[in-house]
Amino acid sequence: MNAAWRRRWLRGRWLLRQRFDRDLFAPRGRVASSLHRFPFVIASFFATLGVIGDALWYESFWTSVTRWLWIGMVAGLLPELVHRVFQPSRPGSEGLARAVTWTCNAVLWTCCFGTLHAWSEASFRSASILALVDQSAQPIVVRGTLDRTVSLRRNPVSFGRLGEGESPWQSQLTVNLQQRRVEDGFEAIGGKVLVYVDGDMSELRPGDRMEIYGWLHPFEGPTNPGEPDLRPAYRRRGLHARIETKNAGAVTLLETSSNPIASAVASIATRGRESLLRHTDDQTGPLAVALVIGQREFVDPKTRDALLATGTAHLLSVSGMHLAILVLVATWVVSALGLQPTSRFVVIVAISALYVAVTGGRPPVMRAAILISMLLLSTCVRRTSQPLNTLGVAALVLIVVNPMNVFAVGVHLSFLAVITLMLAGRPIAPGSMRSELELQRETGFQSMVEASSSSWVRNLKTVARFVGQMAWLSGCVTAVSLPLVWSQFHLVSLVSVLTNVLVWAGLMVALPAGVLTVIVDPVHSWLGAVPGTVCHVALRYMWWIIEWTATWPRGHAWLPSPPGIGVALFYAVMAASLIWRTRPARWFRCGWVLVWGVLMFWVATRVAALPPDTIEATFIDVGHGTSVIVRTPDEKIWLYDCGRMGNRLGTSRDIDTALWSLGVTGLDGVFLSHADADHYNALPAILDRFSVDVLITPPGMLGGSDAALADVRSAVRRHRIAVREVSADDRDALIDAAGMAVLHPPRAGIAGSDNANSLVLRIDHGGRALILPGDLEPPGTESLVSRPRPTAGGVLMAPHHGSLSMDADVVLAWARPRETIVSGSRRAARTEVEAMLSVTGSGVHITAREGAIRVRLDGSGQIDVRKWLVSPW
Repeated sequence: MNAAWRRRWLRGRWLLRQRFDRDLFAPRGRVASSLHRFPFVIASFFATLGVIGDALWYESFWTSVTRWLWIGMVAGLLPELVHRVFQPSRPGSEGLARAVTWTCNAVLWTCCFGTLHAWSEASFRSASILALVDQSAQPIVVRGTLDRTVSLRRNPVSFGRLGEGESPWQSQLTVNLQQRRVEDGFEAIGGKVLVYVDGDMSELRPGDRMEIYGWLHPFEGPTNPGEPDLRPAYRRRGLHARIETKNAGAVTLLETSSNPIASAVASIATRGRESLLRHTDDQTGPLAVALVIGQREFVDPKTRDALLATGTAHLLSVSGMHLAILVLVATWVVSALGLQPTSRFVVIVAISALYVAVTGGRPPVMRAAILISMLLLSTCVRRTSQPLNTLGVAALVLIVVNPMNVFAVGVHLSFLAVITLMLAGRPIAPGSMRSELELQRETGFQSMVEASSSSWVRNLKTVARFVGQMAWLSGCVTAVSLPLVWSQFHLVSLVSVLTNVLVWAGLMVALPAGVLTVIVDPVHSWLGAVPGTVCHVALRYMWWIIEWTATWPRGHAWLPSPPGIGVALFYAVMAASLIWRTRPARWFRCGWVLVWGVLMFWVATRVAALPPDTIEATFIDVGHGTSVIVRTPDEKIWLYDCGRMGNRLGTSRDIDTALWSLGVTGLDGVFLSHADADHYNALPAILDRFSVDVLITPPGMLGGSDAALADVRSAVRRHRIAVREVSADDRDALIDAAGMAVLHPPRAGIAGSDNANSLVLRIDHGGRALILPGDLEPPGTESLVSRPRPTAGGVLMAPHHGSLSMDADVVLAWARPRETIVSGSRRAARTEVEAMLSVTGSGVHITAREGAIRVRLDGSGQIDVRKWLVSPW
């Protein structure tokens, strides 16, 4: 046995020497061969390194340029130095010189793209508008030109009852600034802003010069734990700030565009949107607009969640798949017309370029357009196209266009999917000539057998093979993209493989029909009726599949994100496994996906540790609303209220991310204080994402007639949540062994509004009390303060978001807290609110000013307050 292992070890050493002792940079060496086969892959790799390196150490433009110049000078002089020190006649010096030369060339290439990033970052930071942007909004009048096609979406207020004069539409304008108004006229200003206008501004065209009256706001960072930072996304788009206007009257057109091409492209997109909406309904219309012309803003959050849950969210992002389908149909048409290869190339490239322009030139579709153009060009010149090398060309172009694309998750997912399809769509390890001949004989024999079968059997087998191949490719893409999707979207979809296979047929019909509708409908609406109806029916089929699979039990799971190091480890192992070019490697990769998934599930869902004998209350910054996460020493997790004003779509994003940051996947209970929507309108979304044992409400709260309450009742029934009504008069007013008790309302309620009957929760610990009073107001205030007073020095959440007119001072005098927390909007941050709440000597902490606020009470009664924007945890 030892002799056998020794022979294997010696053979392994010999193979390693054969593999690595030779001159890797020789004309036929491994590195030189790779450079010859994949030059753009290697070039894009080092370009990416340059961008990342500069982003890590960037301080100023000249600092970065100086560093890159020094590195470049060393890389430029080093080959000459090596040549002089190691004379060419010395043995082995030629290989060393080649290695140094290649390495220095790679470093010089890296320096070029590091400098490119430095220039891009310096250009962005030099915009003069940044000097005006601070944390507070300020009125401003600016002039500038429209940069791109107006983006139109449903006004968030339109999902409820529209007020007088309110538009059902909201427009987003990307404007390059030129001037701003000052006291004695206008002065020059630079920068790019995103302008929100309530109303339809689709008549504007890129290049139009306009004057805008509004309020200048910064792009704010996260104010809650776990909340994603959207500022890098705006930075990638070159946006410096946002301007909010009152209505369409705040935008005045000064001069029409002088760019006919941009205006024509915008007109196609605008008319195309109108055509698609004309021939579809409220459900399929937004999907058609997103699918065909790339305007995702039309899709509401509930539809986006369904698409995410089923792994079909890529339908909203015009990508390579969309362009590939369009090019496939165009190829059939030009082939039927008998065009020559060169003419086909020109026509298809023109169609691709127009589609890229109409859909906004997003990186995924640009990548696909480059791939298709390179493939067609290679066909025209009769040269073999290397797909992986072509992908490197696309990556390099995207980096040159915008170095910040290196950090875009959408770009990562796009390239990851294409690479996976390239690797999964062909054999991993090429066989020997003998095995290839054997495979050909088996294939020929199989063809003879199938030829003797009936036509319907052959067709059935063909369809089965096609569906099997689709399922295999869909499964591979799902598995490889799992870590990135999970880390970015908190979602693991198990039904995505089947759903994508089922909706593919609808997509093949809906996209060409939608494009045809955009082309012919502007001529006359009856011309667009047939393709528009076909598009509508195909999208209706796709939506039926998505709705059906989204409701499958255990079909998807919303989970805390895995750690970043775990995601990096997954892709490092997968990349390393590609060196193992044998068939067992496929089984290894499948096993690695499973092992990694189980391990990361265990890591991600471990609830964050709480200090011993401590209760914790985290007041989430939800604007004008309330949501408090309560954790008790017995490891139970509760939620007191979950809503915010203006949340007509019922989203729960801020609450979700705060819970996931703790590793929470389920709640022991949810308290709803009263029937104001800003205290409960996020509950349906929370029930979709977290398991909840019980819903606790004051008597009769869920019986209200409000439409939002109907959604809550429906969600409670759908998820089979137990509902418990509690009051201060109940014998079981003690909610939990940790010391929770209901102080208000009485069982019969009191005369007054829902606010007056708010559920007041008291949590005793360490001789102190934490009191959560909801929106308590008179006459409920008098009922509460007639009860025994809690021990002074506890924590109080200010009633009614710190309102100055709801007798909050009475509750304050009764509770005598050491710390008072205000969960409210910017109005709650006024100095008079803080003055009123601090009259008894209490510390005042406001979520609108300080972000999420975490309060801990230990067993000795000590109170620790931590503010997210001051000291994040």
